[in-house]
Order: sequence, then C-alpha cells, then structure tokens
Amino acid sequence: METKKPKLDIEKPAIAKAFDVLVIALFAAALVYLLLQWNQLPDRIPAHFGANGEVDRYGSKIELLLLSVIGIVMWVGLWIVEKYPYMFNYMNLRPDNVEIQYRYGVLFMNVIKNLSTLVVVFLLWQSVDIALARIDSLNAPILITLLVLLFGAIGVYFYKVLKL
Repeated sequence: METKKPKLDIEKPAIAKAFDVLVIALFAAALVYLLLQWNQLPDRIPAHFGANGEVDRYGSKIELLLLSVIGIVMWVGLWIVEKYPYMFNYMNLRPDNVEIQYRYGVLFMNVIKNLSTLVVVFLLWQSVDIALARIDSLNAPILITLLVLLFGAIGVYFYKVLKL
C-alpha cells in the first residue's frame, strides 16, 4: 500500500543554503577564470580524460562553454527539483515518516546537486590548466575525493532511509 504523499513545506537546512552559496561562488570563479584565459587557450583543448587522468580526446574550446552550460542547467534543474520533495520516489514511505523522508530528500538532492556541480567546476579548471600546459593531467586525488563524496552521499542517504 502506497502512502499518499502530502505537500509539506520543508525548509532547506542552513547547511544546504551555505553549500549552495559556496558552490555558486566556486562556479562563478571558474567561469571568470575561463573567460580571463579564453584568448590564451589553444584551439584544441582537453575534451575527455582516461581513467588515469590523461587526456584521451581533444576538442574545440567551445566545449568548455558547453560544459559550463551543462553545469548551469544541471544546477538550476536540480535546484527546482529540490523544492518539490513530495514528487520524489521514496522507499518505505509511511505516514509516520513522511516529514523525515522529505527532509532527507531535500538534503540529499542539495548534496547531489552541489557535488555534481563541483565536479564540473573541477573539470573546467583542470581543462583550462592542461590546455595552457600548466599541468599535465587531472589532479587524481581531488577527482577521487569528489567522486567518493558524491557516491558516499548516495550510500549514506540509502542507509538512513532504509533504517526508517
């Protein structure tokens, strides 16, 4: 039997609001950095990386703009979704846990939105630096940390929800 999902007004936690501000600031800084370096960028820039962090495909520098647009669309799209937790699919939703499920859902969506955007910020920054020969390959420890945080957040969310 499925629990009817009520429309509750769930306030975004202060930590989620702070995370939004931090990620927006970092994304804006990455865009400014890209624009400041634009004229120095070669026509061919890193467009894909292998598992070892080495460039395995080059493309047009327009692809950096495309990556920026993808990052913006993704962040805005997930920000909109985050506002409607009653539309999410939930495991084990019952009348006695609807509010906590919604709270977890809002926080989960915020973390996924912001960590995914940080991956885009990282790729923009690294692609520019590789294209300008400032570095040779992706900074693997930072990328691995971001991915561990992203997939770890998914694991923590499912662990918490399954305990309800």
